[in-house]
Amino acid sequence: MCRLSLTIYSSILLAAFSGCQSAPPIRTTGTTDWADEVQQVAEFNQNESPVEKRAPGPADYVSNVSYEEELHLAINAPKEGNLDEPVSLTLADFEGIAFQNNPTLSAAAARIQAASGKQIQAGLYPNPVIGYHANEVGNFGTAGGQGGFVRQKFITGGKLQLDQAIAGKEVDEAHFRWHAQEQRVLSDVRIRFYETLVAQHKVKLTEELVQIGDNLVKSTQTLLTNRQATENDLLQAEIRADNARILYDNAQNESLETWRRLAAVVGVPNIERSPLAGDLDENLPNFDWDTSFTQVLTNHPELNAAKARVDQFSFAVARARKEPLPDIDVFVSVRHHNVSSDEVANIQVGIPLPIFNRNQGNIQSAQSQWMAATNNVERIELDLQDRFAVTFRRYANAQQQVTRYSKRILPKAQRSLDLVTVGFKKGQVEYLTLLTSQQTFVEVSLAHLDAARELRVAAVMIDGQLLTNSLAETK
Repeated sequence: MCRLSLTIYSSILLAAFSGCQSAPPIRTTGTTDWADEVQQVAEFNQNESPVEKRAPGPADYVSNVSYEEELHLAINAPKEGNLDEPVSLTLADFEGIAFQNNPTLSAAAARIQAASGKQIQAGLYPNPVIGYHANEVGNFGTAGGQGGFVRQKFITGGKLQLDQAIAGKEVDEAHFRWHAQEQRVLSDVRIRFYETLVAQHKVKLTEELVQIGDNLVKSTQTLLTNRQATENDLLQAEIRADNARILYDNAQNESLETWRRLAAVVGVPNIERSPLAGDLDENLPNFDWDTSFTQVLTNHPELNAAKARVDQFSFAVARARKEPLPDIDVFVSVRHHNVSSDEVANIQVGIPLPIFNRNQGNIQSAQSQWMAATNNVERIELDLQDRFAVTFRRYANAQQQVTRYSKRILPKAQRSLDLVTVGFKKGQVEYLTLLTSQQTFVEVSLAHLDAARELRVAAVMIDGQLLTNSLAETK
């Protein structure tokens, strides 16, 4: 019998993902001194005007060509020399499809536009009021005073600038949340791709395991007929064959599941199934705790969004303190007085007196929200460390397993299979021994696949700053 052929890996072209452009710098207010807030607002509006920001979208990262058209052509285009085999898709293909079709990115971009609209609205001045004004109508049988009026409220204390600054921080927060969602999509695509690639290889390996099991049953039946084996030997062979069939059926179901999940995360649920081009053993990452954890915390979009929220509430405290400053309400009217035939003007200026309501409750509320937002930044940092500890343990375990399988266990299993194969060809080894060696090699290869998948998933999570689960509902 020929040596068992197990070509389980092909080459992969890993996509190099360009870094996201940073949002405008954030000034984190760390004190409770609000005396200079108005000056900060002026600097904010001059140097960091978020009104001019443009909400990014998937079109900034992919070509204008329809990916659905490219995908259809890529899947159905035959390979050279084989008219029946479709072109395999790479990780880069799926990343491009996701940026074009994943709806969560468009939704996150829409939230940026919504926040930008709120900022524009926050800085708009109140509209003047114009109208008709009449008094003393019927006096001495005349029409009395007839004319018009203009009324305008003048906002004092830089309240509009502070309102716009608060809304500007909401824009910054929305930008950071868009970058977080962008990374979630990218991480999910990579994880789903590697899981699908592993499932694809598992189908091939378990199919060979089924063939080995069937051959073992046939050879045992022959030996039993020749009275060289017992009925128990046949039962054991049939059990192993049935177990192999279960593994094969499970692998097929897993392959279908992973493909459907990959299709869902790229945003094309009805994408036609096709083989994947990838190598699980190529460009394996090598992380250490200090460097990788620092990378997770550095410019983490969720952490930056939380810091932007701290700044937002610091401006909100300043705004609440300015609220008691009275706005000026000016009323001007001009009338023709029909009794005296004179032109009469009225001017009225009013301001509220902050005697009973000095906005004490809203000031207290804003200060409490600022404190809660500040503590939330620390909570996120601790949560990242907590989750990273679990992920790094998964990575370290998987790395040592992959290393041991690739450098020690698989070579030994291969060497054992080679020796048994040569011995069988020379008539020195029984056929059952050959089948057992083949089965051992396949089982070791399956275990290696599981470890490689775990390594890839953990590495993607570390590289993606623990941002995954892109299809979950966003608050």
